[in-house]
Amino acid sequence: QAASLTGWRSLCRRRAVDHDARHWCARSGMATLPSLAPVVRQPTDDAGLTPSSPLRIHAQTTAAADDSGFLMSRPSVDSAGPSFLINDVLDRKRSNDEVNGEAPGTKKKGAFSGVFIPTCENMWGVLVFLRFYYIVGEAGILQTLCVVLLSFASAFCTTASMSSIASSGGLASRGGPYHMISRAMGPAVGACVGLMYWLAITMLVVLECLGSVESLVMAVPSMEFYLHMQAIGSAFLLGLTLTVWGGINVVTKLGMFFAIVVFFTLFSFYFGLLTAPRAQSGAASNPHITGLSMETFWSNLGTHYTQGNTFGTVLSLFYPCFTGILSGANRADVLRDPPKHIRRGTFAAIIFSLLMYTSLFLLWGSVADYRYLQGDIGDESNGESEARTDHFAVGRAVVEQIVWNPFPKSAFIGIIIASLS
Repeated sequence: QAASLTGWRSLCRRRAVDHDARHWCARSGMATLPSLAPVVRQPTDDAGLTPSSPLRIHAQTTAAADDSGFLMSRPSVDSAGPSFLINDVLDRKRSNDEVNGEAPGTKKKGAFSGVFIPTCENMWGVLVFLRFYYIVGEAGILQTLCVVLLSFASAFCTTASMSSIASSGGLASRGGPYHMISRAMGPAVGACVGLMYWLAITMLVVLECLGSVESLVMAVPSMEFYLHMQAIGSAFLLGLTLTVWGGINVVTKLGMFFAIVVFFTLFSFYFGLLTAPRAQSGAASNPHITGLSMETFWSNLGTHYTQGNTFGTVLSLFYPCFTGILSGANRADVLRDPPKHIRRGTFAAIIFSLLMYTSLFLLWGSVADYRYLQGDIGDESNGESEARTDHFAVGRAVVEQIVWNPFPKSAFIGIIIASLS
């Protein structure tokens, strides 16, 4: 298989070079070009050259006028002209690769570190940590699972289409999804999809930056001031811009650190949900926090929409959790085998995320009453049964009372880093 693949790639490159060489000859005024059909070089060619012999290229140049009237200079080649043209095109490609940073010794990545990790980081944002409990409290467990399945179906179709383009003759390169789609379906479709993709990613960055600011204000209430969301969010956005300016290699190297923080934060949420209520967190005195209970699960099974919220509301709130799945296509230039790694890494990421989202929703629906999940964080025994309208106070109470914090504010720090990653 490796030999067949190598021969196929050699033949494709040979045909591409033949096309470029004939175009060069047509522009330069050369009437005909000797056949480039032989793929295997004979011990000696017509000019008596061996494969290791240098090509004989005349230094003289001749001038020929093209269709527009401009003079074009070209080297005068002898019988080794076809070989000269082939090597000229290949040398240009090699020089372009060196300029673009594709050095021969560059270390490439596989499906796990090159696709799976960055794709999961892009999907697991602030919504996973600060909005999942609210979604369950509003839509109930059944409709929440329907929301997850609908979003997963959309992500699955997108991943299948991208994988078919990348592994069935399409081009997977540093051009990203736009490059792949425009080469497979034409520039018009590629431009439309590329513009929408750029706009969606831009809005996703803004969403995550604002979520990081919200987590920061929850951890440090004194950070709340006039236009704090705009000011601190712009500072976060500037930091992300400078990081991306360093190139894809810098982002990929930081990805492993971000991945460790994200998994630690997820572990804090899982551990807290499984062990709630804990006396040291103050949750034991709140009657709405029952811990894992089938009675709570059945009570949260149906919908409890508040005024103004519908199924479409929770769907729009959750759907961004399945965006960012094209990160593998954006990193094609650092992958050893882009078509295979993009397919395997992206499918693994969305399937793993489906299982994780489902488990988190089931745990949230089993650990606390829907009124608490909607924002009623008061204690009825103390006469504090009114829902809090301050979402900063609600999020702070939920994270501090249910999520496990091995050291003060650890969960908030993890949420901030996970959102910016």
